[in-house]
Amino acid sequence: MLTFLGTGGAFNTERGNTSAYFELGTELFIIDAGEDVFAKLINKNLFNGKTRVNIFITHLHSDHVGSLGTLIAYLYIKAFNMDRSKVCVYFPSESINELLTIQGIKQDMYTLFINRWDELYIDGYEKQPEYIFDPTHHTDELNYNNETNCFSLEFSLRDEFSFFYSGDTCEFNEKLMNTYAFDYIYHEVTANKGATVHFQYEKLLELTKDMPADQKKKITLMHLDQDFNIEKAKADGFSIAGEE
Repeated sequence: MLTFLGTGGAFNTERGNTSAYFELGTELFIIDAGEDVFAKLINKNLFNGKTRVNIFITHLHSDHVGSLGTLIAYLYIKAFNMDRSKVCVYFPSESINELLTIQGIKQDMYTLFINRWDELYIDGYEKQPEYIFDPTHHTDELNYNNETNCFSLEFSLRDEFSFFYSGDTCEFNEKLMNTYAFDYIYHEVTANKGATVHFQYEKLLELTKDMPADQKKKITLMHLDQDFNIEKAKADGFSIAGEE
């Protein structure tokens, strides 16, 4: 479902910043835009022929928004001839405006959607996709102005597909215990057994120990540490982001 541009944690330069994309019709959907993401989008020529680019942000750590300002500026100036309606950013807090303003990205260069759920209208599609942002806990340092600033994402196109994307979190959303509710599940993990801001792999093993194999395989692991044991995770029945 999702094509990954990178699958690593913040310090895993070999795998790159975790980010993914998919396409519907002539529109591009991007999830997170860390430091190395803009260059990868350009190198893949992903903007060619697109009529709109939709950028979903899970939180404001730099490995998830580090190239967002450059991406917005490029789309507004180069790709869409200064039409802000074609450059859409989705994040449930106006705090992202402050970050971008400091970077010199004016609010008239993009359209911000701050609702936690809304309908998207895509040209040529009778069925319109829907998305939901769920607040999740990652680190209290992100709770700007005492507001939650970290979210997971649910996205669906009725009768065709649905996916859950955890973003960075130390929690396992209770919705995921019913894996049949989603066609695809993308979840971050860490090998660090003492981690308090990322979801420990050992906890995932415990929570999914009684899960049917076909449903466990549906869980695709991402945001991987340098020392994460990928082969063990596959042997344990999970999928790995970026691998077919």
